[in-house]
Amino acid sequence: MDMHVATPLHRVGVYYTTTGTEYARLAEHRRQVFALIGQFRQAVAQPRGRRDAIRALKALVPCSDAYFAVVESVLDKISGTGAAPQRVDHRRILDELKSTLDRCSASSAQSTTADLLHAVDTLVIHEATICVRGSENSSTPR
Repeated sequence: MDMHVATPLHRVGVYYTTTGTEYARLAEHRRQVFALIGQFRQAVAQPRGRRDAIRALKALVPCSDAYFAVVESVLDKISGTGAAPQRVDHRRILDELKSTLDRCSASSAQSTTADLLHAVDTLVIHEATICVRGSENSSTPR
């Protein structure tokens, strides 16, 4: 059974309907992304964890791509502007993750731990910014 959730857009005064299963998919993808980030960070913290960190980063790229696709789908349904503003950030983050993965997994790679951390930090900062914006919006009186 598919539950529908109405999401109010108070500034526009319109209600858009998004299914509860879409929110569940979104939450599951986000959980997977952050589980991989946790694995990545644990591996990076190990003296010889580079190979495991690269493996986690390799899994994080398609997982983040799938997560972003679900986010964009939901935003297209509930936002007056759709996912366009986020889509640009998502592509930039994915490009950075892929670039870092390519650079760091090359057999002749001389990259440092900081190189590995930077791309993932970009993803974490993006998510943290979204969470902060969301909490600011929900705490403002309507």
